[in-house]
Amino acid sequence: MEASPVTDVKISSVVPASLTGENKPRHLTAMDLAVKLHYVRAVYFFKGARDFTITNLKDITFPLLDLQCYDHVTGRIRILDNNDDPSAQAIHYIRCNDSGIRIVEAKVEGFTVQEWLDLDDRSIDHRFLVYDHVLGPDLFFSPLVYLQITQFKCGGLSIGLSWAHVLGDVVSASTFMKTMGQLMSTHGPPKPIYPKKPLLAPPHANGQADDDDDGQAISIKKIDSVGKYWLLSNKCKMGRDNFNFSLEQINRLMAKHDQSFSEVSILYALIWRSVLNIRGETDTNVITICDRNMSSTCWNDDLVISVVERKEEMSEVSELARLIEVERREENGVIKGMIEKDRGSSDFITYGANLTFVNLDMCDELEIKGEKPDFVNYTIHGVGDKGVVLVFPKRKFERVVSVVMPEEELAKLKVEVNNMIM
Repeated sequence: MEASPVTDVKISSVVPASLTGENKPRHLTAMDLAVKLHYVRAVYFFKGARDFTITNLKDITFPLLDLQCYDHVTGRIRILDNNDDPSAQAIHYIRCNDSGIRIVEAKVEGFTVQEWLDLDDRSIDHRFLVYDHVLGPDLFFSPLVYLQITQFKCGGLSIGLSWAHVLGDVVSASTFMKTMGQLMSTHGPPKPIYPKKPLLAPPHANGQADDDDDGQAISIKKIDSVGKYWLLSNKCKMGRDNFNFSLEQINRLMAKHDQSFSEVSILYALIWRSVLNIRGETDTNVITICDRNMSSTCWNDDLVISVVERKEEMSEVSELARLIEVERREENGVIKGMIEKDRGSSDFITYGANLTFVNLDMCDELEIKGEKPDFVNYTIHGVGDKGVVLVFPKRKFERVVSVVMPEEELAKLKVEVNNMIM
């Protein structure tokens, strides 16, 4: 096993500045349960000297967690089973009991931030700089969020976030981090409206979904219950890599295929075409696309999960991009019905049930006292064997695409993608 370059690890807990007081439950919805085995992970890198310290970052979490919209972030998972009625639905909820989040402080004395970013193995961004956080097996005591602050030898630092997806998607996690930066940059809560807590109806008492929600969703995969250890076991070793597309390459792709399509659709189609070449048609005729509604909330019920099915004769990038933009079919209603009818007897995976694409253009940007990160990397942990593709917002000189899939396929994917953009 590779030795960790991270040393002097210290773990502490942070709780809200004041008590929630009600110890109230926040019920997990069907959409929460569709992503319960997944985790959002992010690393923000800051080079050199800054106008804030590790102590500042740690201290600001107290008022951050005190905000009403984040009272569930410091809670713990509970499951209510009705053992007297086997047909009854198990109710999952977060008990808002102010148990807190974990803060991890660490050092990397062998690298500067730039040296770290120059390493070929980009998977180490998350392997060492984000705490390896999974809910369970002591589920009732497992924190939902870990923040790891790592100091580098150059004086720079990284902030690593591990965020249980039951709290919300990547946009939810980025909003949490943006709010932290806003609080540190001002003397009180900033002007922008924080995500509002949705009105959550309890699950159907009889476990039945609406009639129009009948059927089986193909965007998610039903698996045996994992019990109280909320992590998917993969059949193969998963790897992660980034693909950097320069603006010149993006412009060439748009001109080559069809400029009426969005950049994101073209990149989705390019990766889809490349994976088709690797896996063949049988395993890759269906893809899942995770989008979200534009709203003031940042919870999983804002997710829009769709599928796109490829006809055999369609294989060109332009044809796939047209399918992505015109033929995608939303499955939220079917997903909710499928999970509610299951009554908690099984579990489900969303990311990696099919080759899954996620657009991060709506993610909020962290800024602390006028300073933006020099580099930001997001990924999703607990991905199924078909893999996930995250498309990052356009930066000054490039688009970054982060891919998680079986390790043996990543090297082949690099070759395919390079051939497609030449």
